[in-house]
Amino acid sequence: MLTNIYVFIVCIYNNYNRIFIITFVLNSRMGEENKIQEDNHEEYRNQETDFYVDNPKSLFSDKPLLKNFLLASITLPLLFFIYLKFLDIYTLHDKYIIVPDYRGYNLNQLDSISEKNKLRYVIIDSISDLNQPKGIVINQDPKPQTKVKKKRRIYLTVTETNTSIVQFPDVYDLTLRQALRKIEIVGLKVGKLEYRSDIATNKILDFNVNGISIYANQEILKGTVVNLVVGRGLSDEYVIVPDLMDLNRVAAHIVLKTSSLNIGTEFYDNNVEDSANAIIYKQTPPYDNQNQIKLGSTIDIFFKNPYKNEND
Repeated sequence: MLTNIYVFIVCIYNNYNRIFIITFVLNSRMGEENKIQEDNHEEYRNQETDFYVDNPKSLFSDKPLLKNFLLASITLPLLFFIYLKFLDIYTLHDKYIIVPDYRGYNLNQLDSISEKNKLRYVIIDSISDLNQPKGIVINQDPKPQTKVKKKRRIYLTVTETNTSIVQFPDVYDLTLRQALRKIEIVGLKVGKLEYRSDIATNKILDFNVNGISIYANQEILKGTVVNLVVGRGLSDEYVIVPDLMDLNRVAAHIVLKTSSLNIGTEFYDNNVEDSANAIIYKQTPPYDNQNQIKLGSTIDIFFKNPYKNEND
């Protein structure tokens, strides 16, 4: 018995992928049968024109390789085409929803917004912000105008509905780093750092809210901004200007406070969509390993939109 294995490769495309269909065709015939078929073919030759004409009934029966190839070439691509169409329908390919802007809406409005846009939402964090109304959305992910699939979860950050009362910790005579940690743990924020000449270098000398002195264990609203007075030694001390490039405001604030510096004027490009996520692209004075400024100095920072993600 003579056995031949033939491999055919058929290539089809969908919107994203090139798909190769590899077809194996097994052709097995007895050697004697081949010889008989060849003899039969000779009987049907036209002796006058020497032109060979196959009997239509025997076109495929005498050529199983051709028959198998044609069947594979038609059937398999058709099956894959149906399969790809099914995937497009199942995954809603090329069908998306534009994410609405949830920011500024209160908690009672979130259900109607999500149902209207065929989306779902999850509140992942609530923060205390005295500058914002209670119980409203202040941040979201994905961002507004992002293209997403139906029923995608939108992760929201909201302001607390009930403002808590906390006690201001005793940070007198602590180092700046220690004081920052204790103040932020109880949910307060550090505002401006004011430096005074004092033998206690980088130690906390005083603290106030909007210029009004407060004392340790005093009850104040969670989220209140507290200004600190810090000693800088008996002579002027200098620190190296930190690198703030590509940081957002929160990260820049942390870096400056730990460097004993203050945020100066903040500038935002006109096209900035979300100030909380904007990043710094310029600072004055600029970062330089050799550039030093006095403790408590300010650095002006310039913000722009964050870099676009290629998957957005």
